[in-house]
Amino acid sequence: MERRDFLKNAVALCGLSLLPAGVIESCSKQSFAGPTNVNFSLDLTNSANAALKSVGGALVANGVIVIRTSTANFDALSATCTHAGCTVGYNASSATIVCPCHGGTYSPASGAVLGGPPPSALAKYTATLSGNILTVKS
Repeated sequence: MERRDFLKNAVALCGLSLLPAGVIESCSKQSFAGPTNVNFSLDLTNSANAALKSVGGALVANGVIVIRTSTANFDALSATCTHAGCTVGYNASSATIVCPCHGGTYSPASGAVLGGPPPSALAKYTATLSGNILTVKS
């Protein structure tokens, strides 16, 4: 084997040896937290908030996923998956909050982990409806 070939092979092997560490690190047990000091309002008559006009509708605002669970009740939770930091969404047919990155699922009522890799629950916030104004607070 020539010196040039030896060096090319050695460098390639060193590079490949780092790959598993990068893959393992990408699924580490780091936990992502949602927003803190949440305090905002949504006007339900505004067309930007139209998803919340019907039961089962959901939207993400200010890092919070808001879900209409009945005519007068809303769930508000962090929209940040605690596993990978991806923005979660709501699946109305299964009534679960789902992370599109690794398939983690959460309860919309409590934020508890229902399945998948998330290490902890989503932060839950208080949602209060007054007329057509929905206020979400920590």
